[in-house]
Amino acid sequence: MAYPRMFRVMWAGQSISNLGDTLYLLAIVTMVYQLTGSAMFASLVPLARVVGQLICGVAAPLVMDRFQLTLLIKLSQLLQVVLFAFLIVVCRGMVESDIPTVLVLIAMLSFTDGITTPVRNALIPQYVGRGELLRANGLMSTTDQIVMMSGWAAGGVIVAWLGASTVMLGTLGIYAAALFLTLQLREPSTPKAAITAAVQAEGGMQTHDEKSLLPEGETHIGKEKGSAWESVKEGWQNIWRNPVLRLLIFIDAIEGTVGAAWIGAMLLVYATEQLGSGTEWYGFINGGYFAGCIVGGLLVVTFTRRLSRFPALSIVVGAGIMGLLTLVFAWITAPALALLIVILMGPPQQLREVTRRTVFQKACPPEQLPKVMSAENTLVYSLFGLSVVLLSWMADRWGVEVVYTMTGVFYLITALLVGINRKKIQAAALDGQNVKPVSPS
Repeated sequence: MAYPRMFRVMWAGQSISNLGDTLYLLAIVTMVYQLTGSAMFASLVPLARVVGQLICGVAAPLVMDRFQLTLLIKLSQLLQVVLFAFLIVVCRGMVESDIPTVLVLIAMLSFTDGITTPVRNALIPQYVGRGELLRANGLMSTTDQIVMMSGWAAGGVIVAWLGASTVMLGTLGIYAAALFLTLQLREPSTPKAAITAAVQAEGGMQTHDEKSLLPEGETHIGKEKGSAWESVKEGWQNIWRNPVLRLLIFIDAIEGTVGAAWIGAMLLVYATEQLGSGTEWYGFINGGYFAGCIVGGLLVVTFTRRLSRFPALSIVVGAGIMGLLTLVFAWITAPALALLIVILMGPPQQLREVTRRTVFQKACPPEQLPKVMSAENTLVYSLFGLSVVLLSWMADRWGVEVVYTMTGVFYLITALLVGINRKKIQAAALDGQNVKPVSPS
């Protein structure tokens, strides 16, 4: 089955934009490090990005409640092009006193980019239909991994060859291409609108099917737009009322606590201290992990129909294998074996992540998905920041092997939780299986 045109356009635009993100971050980190010689200053670049995304996660429901999703993603891409042009001007001839301005611009760029993830995840079910969600999410995830691996692997060579300033100019062209594709997106006719029309045609009577799309405690369609605070908290209320979403968010919180275990700084410590190897093995392990994720994503896309029948089992198997491999990874000292393990981690990581995201999208009524995804992103970004501090402190105090041991145990806990609630997850995933895609208006 071919993917609908609007999905293909969004997929291409977002993939190109993500490549631009990777290249410009690599270029800025290189420029700041060469200018200051400080790893701490260089680490402020990704931190500024996380801060911008976190603030956007809090503010996103305010605008997602009032504007079309495609309008938001178009405006986001346009603002990225404009802000990035300013960033290029500031970075030309940059001195140390310019670093705060650069960090502010990066945070602003990340703020405008932060809304694209919840918008993208909300549009996917509407463009492809819930029956094809697993395959579509698998394609998105695989492409994300390919872009990141290519960007980080080739980006370092390109920056060294052409220079950071030239790479920044090329990245502006990449963002412009992403904007061109994004401007072609059309707003789908939302299932909520179709339901409302059907209710009006029946004289305002609410059907059983209509009620089934609403969370626990919600008995009518449509709400008056309330205050800003009401818009922000609505996503969290929808999560709390829906038992499956509540469970998945709790699992996100558990895994988010150890999410920083796979950042570059932690893997660098692992390669040099645990393995006793040079920094080149940090690059090998990082690349091996991305390569495994690409293979895993391709397997998910290939076996979509089989996996979609057993979503709970897929998450349990993926999280369980990931937990066991992480426990082994925590205590080995052979570099080649560590590389093999991170490659093997890729398929179970993609299996659990893509399947869980698909269940999340199916369990949430379509009209609530943007705010719910925004609330989830806020939680993820917040926990990531806390995780960086917590795991860095643990690595300094007790060693990096303790960090990865705790990470493996947490993965096993999530596998156990999903196993206990497998019937609930299975029912939520299959209930959303037959919702058809909606055509662009």
